[in-house]
Amino acid sequence: MDRPTWAVVATVDEPPALVQAFVAWYLSLGAAQIFIYCDNPDDPVQNLLAHLPQVTVVLCDDDHWLRVGKSRPRRHQVRQVRNARDAYVAMDAEWLLHCDADEFLSPGMPVSDALGAVPDESDGVVVPVAERVHLRGGLDENIFEGAFRRPFRGPASKGCRLFGPDFDLTYRGVTGHSQGKTFVRKGRALNLSIHRPRPVRPEQQVMLERADLAALELLHFDGLTPMFWTYKLARMMHALAKHDGMPPSEHRRKQADAVRAAPDGALGLYDRLKRPDDKLIRQLKRHGLWAEPAFDPSKALATYFPAEPVDVTPQAVDRWLQRKKANVLSFLREG
Repeated sequence: MDRPTWAVVATVDEPPALVQAFVAWYLSLGAAQIFIYCDNPDDPVQNLLAHLPQVTVVLCDDDHWLRVGKSRPRRHQVRQVRNARDAYVAMDAEWLLHCDADEFLSPGMPVSDALGAVPDESDGVVVPVAERVHLRGGLDENIFEGAFRRPFRGPASKGCRLFGPDFDLTYRGVTGHSQGKTFVRKGRALNLSIHRPRPVRPEQQVMLERADLAALELLHFDGLTPMFWTYKLARMMHALAKHDGMPPSEHRRKQADAVRAAPDGALGLYDRLKRPDDKLIRQLKRHGLWAEPAFDPSKALATYFPAEPVDVTPQAVDRWLQRKKANVLSFLREG
C-alpha cells in the first residue's frame, strides 16, 4: 500500500497551550509538515515552536498579506482561506488537512494508510466531525476531557422530537459545524476553503471521497471552556458589528441571541447545550451518534515539549482569555 506524506495547516490566535497540543498531537500521528499561521504577528507561540523542524510558523504581518495577494482581509474566515492556499502551494507533502486549532484528528488506522487507500482520481477525502461534550457531574482537569456526539443526519423536525427544544439552537445536534474538514491532494487545480475545496475553474468538478468513521474522524473541541465558548460567540457578533465577519449560520446567531438576552445565564446555556443528560445520551447512543474515543495528548506534549509542563487546564485557558480578549468578552453585555 502507498503511504503518502501529509501535512496540516491552521491559522491561530489561541492560548499557546492549545497550539502546542495541536502541534504535538499531529506530529505524534506522523504529520510531515505543520503550518501555523499566527493571525497576531506578535504571538509568543512562534518561540514555543522554534525547536521543531517539521513546523513552519508564519507571522501574518503586513508583508505576509502583501505576499499572498492583498492587504490584510478584515474577515478572519478569508484570512484562514488565504493562509491555507498559501500552505497548499508551499508544502512538500502529498496531502494537506486544513482545520482549526481546536480540531484533532482521531485515526482508527495510520493516517498515511488511510490516505494511501484513496483512489488516484479523487482530489480529496472528507473527514467527518464529532463534537466534544462534557459528562455531567464531572470536573474537568484539562480541556480535552469528555465524550463526543456526531451530527444527526435526519430531518430537523425529527431531531426536535428526539432531542428536545434545544435542538433548535444546534445544527444537526452539534453547536459548531457538522460538515467536517477535508484532506486535499497536492497538485490539483483546487482553491482551498474552510470545509471543502472548490475547483479553480467553474467547469471543473472536485472529486471527493468520504472517510470511514473507523478510519478517520475529526474531534472538534468547540467550547474548550464555558468562557471560551462565550468568547467565540462574542467574537462573531463583535465582527459583525464592525462589518468584519461573515454572516453567521442561523444556529450560531440563535446561540448568541440567547446569551445576549441573559448574559448572566451564559453558563446555564452552555450546560444545556454541552452537558447532555442521561436521556439525551441514550438517544445519541441509540442513533449511533455517541463516541468515546481514547484521546489524550499528554504523552505527545511531553515528547515534543519536554522542557516544562504545558498547562492545559480550563483555568489556564480562561486566564488567557481574560488577559487577551477582555474587550471581546464584554461585547455581548454591551453590544
